This record gives sequence, structure tokens and C-alpha cells, in this order.
Amino acid sequence: MKKIILLVLTITIFYSCKNSKKEESETKIQKKSFAQSKKFIKQYIEDSQKYWDKNDNENALKYDDSIKQTILNSFIKDYKFKSINKDIYNTAKRKKPLFLQVTASWCAACKFEVTALNKIVEKYSNQIDFVLLFWDTQSDLEKLAPDYNKDIVLVPSQEKHPDPHTIDISGFRHIMGYPTNYLITTDNEIINFSSGAKIPSTFTDKEGKEIIITKEQANKENYERLESEIQELIEKNSSNKV
Repeated sequence: MKKIILLVLTITIFYSCKNSKKEESETKIQKKSFAQSKKFIKQYIEDSQKYWDKNDNENALKYDDSIKQTILNSFIKDYKFKSINKDIYNTAKRKKPLFLQVTASWCAACKFEVTALNKIVEKYSNQIDFVLLFWDTQSDLEKLAPDYNKDIVLVPSQEKHPDPHTIDISGFRHIMGYPTNYLITTDNEIINFSSGAKIPSTFTDKEGKEIIITKEQANKENYERLESEIQELIEKNSSNKV
């Protein structure tokens, strides 16, 4: 009799915890939806621009943190992205965490980062889904496709948005720069967000010292940053399942 009671209690506690976790997840989605963050991001960008216009870089850059905090821990809805091959990538049916990048053919940093990205995909495609959303349409993307690892899902825009920094693909709307990475768990939570990539360049720092970033150095830093993001996504996705 005692064994039966213990078994019943164990089952009850298990389902109670499971339901509690489900309710907690549903509450998070209701409280912080990525789709609802667009109006806040738009306002932050407009406010930031006012400082850029005054050459007040310090205050302008503060809005980057506000934008990031708005996006972090928000949840995406289900999207159906049509790839360059006409296949449908359904975020609701995926089994792996998602590395979602927003990019454009004319973006110099995006183009240079492809080498590092391809190596990352080759290493982690069995653990992560890689999807790239392009500002470019089908015809333009077909010319670029051979440059990318075959395990990357390449998604063109149905039409080019008049604003070069905006895309809207199957309801996923992005209004910031390129490349931008969204790290998304299998629970649809955005656990990190980043923008930009290194490119070979020469510039003068605040002290007047000339800084040279070589092609090799830029590739190395891009690879290390991307790998750090992927490892974070794998780790956090695993911890969310515990």
C-alpha cells in the first residue's frame, strides 16, 4: 500500500512540475513576444539617430543596449521560410536550436564573414540549424548561393524593401543593420543577439595610433565570435531542457 501511495505521489509531482514549466513558458511568451518588440526598437533607433546627428557617439551607442535588452529572452512565433530551392523551413517543426542571420549581398562585413560562417556550419550543422534571411530577392541570391555551405538554408525576400536596412520575410520583420544574428532555442526563445563582423581595415585610434586588421586576423576573430555564440546556444538550450 505504501509503495502505491509513493508511486502516485511521484507521478503527481512529475506532472505538476511539467505543467508548471509549461505554464511558465507560456507566460513568458505572453509577456515578451519578439513580434511586439518592433515598435520599441523603432523608437530606440530614432532616438539614437538624434544623438548621431549631434556627433554624440557616446549617448547614441547607449541605445544599442536598450535594443538588445528588448530582444533578449523574447520569443519568436512560428515562421515558414521559403528557401532559394523552394523548400519550406518551418520553425515549428525543427528539432535543433536555430542560428538565424539577417544579411544582404551589398553588406561588406556580411560577405567577408562567409568564410568563417561556412567553417562553423561544417562543424556544427549536426547540432544547430543555420538559416540566413536575405534582403535580396531570388534572382540575386541565386548568384551568391555557391559561396555558402550547402547545409545553410538560404531564404530570399519576396521583394526588396525600400529601406535597405529592413526585411520582412513570412512575417519576420528586421529593421536594423547587417549581419545580425539571432540565437534561438528549441523553445523559440532568443537567448542572444549580435550585430556586425570584422573586416580587413586600417584606421587611427583615439590616441592617433594606426591600427591594421589583416584578412587573417579578421577571419580568426569572426570565427571565434561565431563559435562562442554557437556554444552558448547549445549550452543554454540544454540547460532549458533540464
